[in-house]
Amino acid sequence: MPGEHRLPLVRPHEREHTYCAFCPKLCRFSCPVSTVQGRETTTPWGKMTSLHHVARGNLEMEATYAATWYACTGCMRCRTFCDHGNDVAATLSAGRAEAMQRGVALEAAYAVVDDHPGRERRARLAAEETFGARLREGSATVFVPGCTACAVATEDAKSALGAVDALADGEARVEAGGCCGLPLLEAGDADGFVEAARRFVGALAGAARVVFHDPGCLHALARIAPQLGVAHGLPMAHLSELAAEHLGRLGHVAVEGTVRYHDACRLGRGMGVYDAPRSVLAGILGRPAEELPQSRDRAECSGAGAQVPRTDRPTAEAIARERVADNELVGGGAIVTACPSSRRALAKQGARALDLNALIGRSLSG
Repeated sequence: MPGEHRLPLVRPHEREHTYCAFCPKLCRFSCPVSTVQGRETTTPWGKMTSLHHVARGNLEMEATYAATWYACTGCMRCRTFCDHGNDVAATLSAGRAEAMQRGVALEAAYAVVDDHPGRERRARLAAEETFGARLREGSATVFVPGCTACAVATEDAKSALGAVDALADGEARVEAGGCCGLPLLEAGDADGFVEAARRFVGALAGAARVVFHDPGCLHALARIAPQLGVAHGLPMAHLSELAAEHLGRLGHVAVEGTVRYHDACRLGRGMGVYDAPRSVLAGILGRPAEELPQSRDRAECSGAGAQVPRTDRPTAEAIARERVADNELVGGGAIVTACPSSRRALAKQGARALDLNALIGRSLSG
């Protein structure tokens, strides 16, 4: 019957989708997807309204509605501008899980899930070639490079590992034998994510500290996994946070021209880490980095999150182009980000994009 809640995975988010459905669209400008698409249906209001009415039985669960729930990069920017702090990204994630279970998810999302074992295998083989015997060796400090860095940014990952070794005063153990499962969650396979996260957390057992290269992996395991029942209590941090504890040990790295810092969504809004990367970058450059037009909790998304580059590449690329244009609008220069996926997305659109983790490694290698 209409009015009855029909989506059990979405039920914990009833407040969020109800508030959004009856909101006068005050955060419509904040969504990177709807901004580049120019579509009302992919504003936060539009996505959450369709989910609300499907959940309440006013609309049938159909692929047309489910498709809008994938029009989200998971950037959480709309939450910044919401008077109620609604977590739209988590609510839509639950909607995607319902859609996948009911067979109406995007075909590209099913492809992400089907390809996940292959993604893990490719990342694992790259990690074995890059880190060799460092994989799974005993150490109190564990370094997690993440699948993206292992597969497409091995030099950055090696530099980051060198930084962890130097700052931890001893060789860290590298954990790259599997995936945290975030791509599965983003595609709609919530059960698959929980299983993968539980395995990954098990592999980290005994670590005194876990240091991450990729903010996506950190956010998934430190914030999302516990909310979905994967409790662990492991001390987890991004490399920039570890480096910020040892600013006096960082050397100088010359970067020509203007340098601007881009807040990665999952490190900034996801983990609340804003000051550490800036202080570290200032220490490395010998001067504070410049800011993009929007920064900190208002920072704009690079378009690299929530599998949008795989489910809707034109939209992801258009978002990244807007970020490059934002940088040019204020004078251009290099963009430094702490997220390997963002660095890759921005570089593909012509930006001189640098990985903060790699810069930390370079600053300690002399």
